[in-house]
Amino acid sequence: MVALIFYGLMLGAAWLLGVVWLELDLLVWSERAQVSLGLQVALGAGVGLLAVWASRQSEHYTSWGKTLSEEFARMLGPMTPGQIQVLALTSGVAEEIFFRGFLQQALSGFEWAGGAGIWVGLVASSVVFGLVHIGPDREKFLPWTWMALGVGAVFGLMYLYTGSVLAPIIAHITINYFNLTHISRQAARAQSEEPPPSQESR
Repeated sequence: MVALIFYGLMLGAAWLLGVVWLELDLLVWSERAQVSLGLQVALGAGVGLLAVWASRQSEHYTSWGKTLSEEFARMLGPMTPGQIQVLALTSGVAEEIFFRGFLQQALSGFEWAGGAGIWVGLVASSVVFGLVHIGPDREKFLPWTWMALGVGAVFGLMYLYTGSVLAPIIAHITINYFNLTHISRQAARAQSEEPPPSQESR
């Protein structure tokens, strides 16, 4: 419910600022070249799975990756399949429509930037996307912020290439679904390994 409310507000803000105020199409960037629907789906799924694989490698081979995974498991705890699906779907759709469909497209329209406007929009929206991914402990979650900045730039490039938010949405949902599933399993395993509370004898 919290996720639905939060991401619903994000979509509402994107609609008010992008559609009502700037008269933008939040789903399709008509000024950019568009590619086939099949290629958009394949690109989104491929990038998403590659990012999930990279996450598992960082967790396995780096101390910061392992710490980050443990912190997320401790913070989020075990989740039901329904909760994971709702979080992955709502975050993927709302964030991509807001950060790519609205923010990147809007910032790319700066007249002072001239021909570099699309790159200004890409960089600025990616930086903002990274900055909103700051965890409660900045030191432990700093790698997450940097990864979000990098992934945001990749999503922005996909948006530029396809002219649609579909590929970034699919990639974002894929990443969140598999990573949340992994985190949930870690949290459940950690709870099962905890020793039972000791009972004092009367």
